Amino acid sequence: MMKKIVSITSILMCSTYVYALESDFQQSIYIEAADTLYSPNQSTFSASNIQIKQGTIDIQAAKAIGTLKNGQPYQLTLTGSPVRFQQKVSEEKGVVYGKANRVEYNTSATEIVLKGNASIIMDGSSIAGETLRYNLTIGDIEARGSSNKRVQMVIPPQKNVQMKPLIRSQ
Repeated sequence: MMKKIVSITSILMCSTYVYALESDFQQSIYIEAADTLYSPNQSTFSASNIQIKQGTIDIQAAKAIGTLKNGQPYQLTLTGSPVRFQQKVSEEKGVVYGKANRVEYNTSATEIVLKGNASIIMDGSSIAGETLRYNLTIGDIEARGSSNKRVQMVIPPQKNVQMKPLIRSQ
């Protein structure tokens, strides 16, 4: 029987825009792992118990496999229970935290895709779904649910809202 997947697309909107530190993408990529296989001749890369850092971006996973382009990590697929990532988006907004069973990271793009029990916490808001696509530069999130798990969002109340009495019209 073919399962019908219901997808829900939404954008998590914060009270102000979120912008990542521009310097993240001008930084070198640092990789630490328990073990690794780096094969530039075959354009492949694999590692276990890995941590990847690029500027304020920090990703930790049990395993990683990827392709190399010009000898550099290009497309990485990370798996774990869960894979965790964080990124400092600005001095005012602080750090974004995310986790999922699987993360796909293209080092030349400005987004990551979180799959399987995915969630992101940003500036007091949270969003969870089967798949989350997170833009690392502006903070937009596209979320998709599945037939048995809908997207869940929590947006905190506005700060410093003045209460005004209800004025009845005549």
